[in-house]
Amino acid sequence: MKSDRRITMNDLNREVLQHNKLPDLVLDKLMEWIMSGKLSMGDKLNTEELASQLGVSRMPIREALSNLEKKGLAESIPYAGTRLITLTKEDVRQIYIARTALEPVAARYACEKITEEEIQNLEKIQEEYKRIVSQDSIDAIDVYQQNRLYHFSIYKASQLDRVCSMIESLWDNLSFFKLVYGQKLLLKEESRRNMIAEHESYLEALKNHDSELIYHLLGKNLKKRTEDIPYSSSAYFHEEA
Repeated sequence: MKSDRRITMNDLNREVLQHNKLPDLVLDKLMEWIMSGKLSMGDKLNTEELASQLGVSRMPIREALSNLEKKGLAESIPYAGTRLITLTKEDVRQIYIARTALEPVAARYACEKITEEEIQNLEKIQEEYKRIVSQDSIDAIDVYQQNRLYHFSIYKASQLDRVCSMIESLWDNLSFFKLVYGQKLLLKEESRRNMIAEHESYLEALKNHDSELIYHLLGKNLKKRTEDIPYSSSAYFHEEA
């Protein structure tokens, strides 16, 4: 029996909205696969295979792959298609140098502008972070995501949108490294305590609106990361010839 239901403008708007969201949903799924280890550095990303796996057309896949390239996670190679990037030791070192230049600045501005409501929200994020890190069985992905939420809750309070966008891109570039390195780091109880203590020190500086202290703390910790990167990690790095 033929339905007499008419298609309304709201129906059309809803369909357009759903279609426009597809590339973002595909991108979220690809990022999830990267963080879970289902996708590894250097893997080829076949448009048709991904479209079949995710049950969507090739267009949102292409848009999502383009966004992966913008994030620095993928690269388009002539006659070979799109592949996830393979970072060298020097690539990772330079990314940390860039983070050291930008993140302390964002944190300093945040310290001057952060509201009491934002501080309270940050305290809740920190409590959840402590709970995740203190568990007997720890998921490195959960730690990474909660740590990221904590840091960007600080940086966004700076209201330096362009700077935050650059920092976010740098974090995306390091997602492979952060997962592999984080899994090893979390095996040590001392490392877990240090991670929680770092967050607490930033939170205390924010509460006191001590912009110079948080600038110093973040700069010192990121500089240490740059110097202590486990360059010998064959599980992560593409060794240069």
